[in-house]
Amino acid sequence: TLKVLDLNNINLCEEVGVQLAAAISANSLLEKLWLGDNQLGSSSAVIVNALKGITNLKELNLNDGNCSSDLAHGLASKVTSNKMIEKLYLRDNNLKSNGVIQIAKSLRNQSTLRIINFRSNQITYEAGEALASVISSNNRLEALYLSGNKLGSGAIKIATAIKSISTLKVLGL
Repeated sequence: TLKVLDLNNINLCEEVGVQLAAAISANSLLEKLWLGDNQLGSSSAVIVNALKGITNLKELNLNDGNCSSDLAHGLASKVTSNKMIEKLYLRDNNLKSNGVIQIAKSLRNQSTLRIINFRSNQITYEAGEALASVISSNNRLEALYLSGNKLGSGAIKIATAIKSISTLKVLGL
């Protein structure tokens, strides 16, 4: 049974992403899905939807996928139903504040999460406040990447929240 699917940086496009979703949904024991540095666009939402039956997913990498905020709702739903997720890489996806806030709400009760990467997603202080709430409720967080955004006063909320986390080793603001 397939446990790791690494398709990082192989020039996948939207059309292939839709076909890939069918293959992903057939692998219910998948633990790591790496699709970073591809141009998945709107097919990323189809791929995330295909993850619904996969409850063991520990790592999801959609870095630089040109996904947009359309991805956020499906991803928030997936993260809520999966209590195993440890690493979430969503750098450079144009999620914007609303998308990150949706995802952050689903991460509040996620006790296994160790790495969050929301670098360069056009997020502002509102998302910073939502992420501060996630940080405050997570005692396992080791790395948080948020550089390349316009967090403003949200960065202060995040800085306040991280004071209580002894596990945090990497912080990128």
